[in-house]
Amino acid sequence: MLRVGLGSGSNRYTIKPAPNGQTTLHRSFSCPSSSDTYCGDADWKVGVMGDSVSSKNDSSSANTSVADRRNVKTVVFGEEFEFDAWYGCSSYFSDEERKKYARNLLERLYVCSRCFKYTSKASDMGQHLIACSSSFSTPGKLIYQYNQFSIREVDGGKDKLYCQCLSLFAALFVDTKSVCFAVDRFKFYILIHHVSSKNEQAVGFFSKEKLSWDENNLACILIFPPFQGQGLGQLLIEFSYQISILEGKLGSPEKPLSDHGRKSYLLYWCTTIAKTLPRIDHEGRVSINDISYATGIRQDDVIEALQSMNAMQNLQTTDVEGKPRMTISPERIAAWVAKRNINLQAPSLIDINCIIVS
Repeated sequence: MLRVGLGSGSNRYTIKPAPNGQTTLHRSFSCPSSSDTYCGDADWKVGVMGDSVSSKNDSSSANTSVADRRNVKTVVFGEEFEFDAWYGCSSYFSDEERKKYARNLLERLYVCSRCFKYTSKASDMGQHLIACSSSFSTPGKLIYQYNQFSIREVDGGKDKLYCQCLSLFAALFVDTKSVCFAVDRFKFYILIHHVSSKNEQAVGFFSKEKLSWDENNLACILIFPPFQGQGLGQLLIEFSYQISILEGKLGSPEKPLSDHGRKSYLLYWCTTIAKTLPRIDHEGRVSINDISYATGIRQDDVIEALQSMNAMQNLQTTDVEGKPRMTISPERIAAWVAKRNINLQAPSLIDINCIIVS
């Protein structure tokens, strides 16, 4: 199942209820509008900070049921942000601690906003942040740079500690996040906001399998809670499709989609189809394959998007194979766009000329 944590699609992030009814708090963050954490020692004790890479197996019962119960109340993210955890992640704790925090929430989990290492002690995190701020830089290679944003591609096999830390952190906000340690087979795409020339902040990421037999272009996506509601999820979804197009493939997220994931993807699919259709309509004749190859969206997803806009109409006739003939209604697509006040003339969120191809 696709793991998604994108937030709402409003123009600015506001204080909003988390899925379980808690309130997510943040300090203000300004950016353009548009539509697993520290790996500790061998026992993964929450109070210890270090540089070990875990060899734990994601198939253990502790890891496959990460969302059964909240065991962390509040996350202190770097020096500026504090917000509620939405779900549980038992992988943060040793076996002994896991029993303790199944009964009582850990009051605060301190997470570094740069390297995602964690501790339950404010003093330890304070010392870590001093060192990390001057010595750490996001690993991987730069593959996109435009205005205040960049995206770095990180190999889970090469930068295992960082990717395990990131995956553990994501499990606190993505209800079905299960892969926290076996990160070798994934690539991670980190979205970074450059606040200033000397200050950068990771605001979200998506991951995808290096080798996907279904040619999925995305496995897990999360915009971190303080930065949700600013269209950054749609930006990452669009970027995943642009990468697929450059690879000469038709993209699709890992299935099945969660309810929230389906909503986010339908918005992208429908908007992209509505923008593209006028350019490929050849005298009123256009096929699903035409739309698919023009957008990079796989055929089954194109059909689902058109159906969600109620834009496919049965002609009451059949083709040579006896299948019902369908027509696509531009009027119904236009009605869908108008109802949601979508500006089809707005520029794409991703400037393909700024993608760095090695």
